[in-house]
Amino acid sequence: MFCKRMSNSKERRKRLLHDDHHLADCEFVVGDSPNEEPKRFLCHKMILATASEVFERMFYSEFKVNGPVHITEVDPKSFERFLRYVYIYEIETEQSLSLEELGELFYLADKYMMQDLTDELVKHLRSKHNWTIGDVWPMFDLACLHEILPLLLLCYEEITKYVEKLLSVNSFYELNVNHLKRVVILVSQQPHISPKLMLQKLEEYGRRNKLHENRESEQFLKLVEAACLLDLNKLSKRDFDSGPAKSYLFNKIQTK
Repeated sequence: MFCKRMSNSKERRKRLLHDDHHLADCEFVVGDSPNEEPKRFLCHKMILATASEVFERMFYSEFKVNGPVHITEVDPKSFERFLRYVYIYEIETEQSLSLEELGELFYLADKYMMQDLTDELVKHLRSKHNWTIGDVWPMFDLACLHEILPLLLLCYEEITKYVEKLLSVNSFYELNVNHLKRVVILVSQQPHISPKLMLQKLEEYGRRNKLHENRESEQFLKLVEAACLLDLNKLSKRDFDSGPAKSYLFNKIQTK
């Protein structure tokens, strides 16, 4: 005699994820591309609420949302991957996700306060992502932007291992200027990287981004703030005179 096999919870949730009309009671409209229509996702409030306090407040508080929820910050494919994790706790890893795709997933994890998704993405990056030397600074930017501590720690590991190479790649000069102070603090802990070298990299950053053309701009001032964190007392008088004393970053500051 054969017993009928009962479906488990994951299988039921997977069916709900793919057959989104069954029991669906909320709708998301995702996308803001001028060339494509936004994609509609029919979802289930209770499943979303069990995954995120943000969703719980959105659907079950006195300030609950009525009507479709519009999301324009991410691509529909990224939201689809996000729902896959919400419903069945899986991240789509059949192929390596691009930095942009990972960034959108980190954004959604932050937006909906899902620390477990953040941790899973970091685990994916640590074990499966095919890192290149050019990936580190964009990932560092992303970690700083959303204050993703596990991702910051992972980036710190990569920066510490390859700091000399990383200070010469093009993506260094594409960093968000707001994050340069953290870079200086981290790099200053590497004894083989001199303050003079770091100052030269900051000067080059300013030139490539033409920050010196508007010395009153907020971006230029942030660059100067980062340079001021360098421990210039470590320099010999000769290095000081040929470096900081002549730097366009300090020419309005009295130097000893």
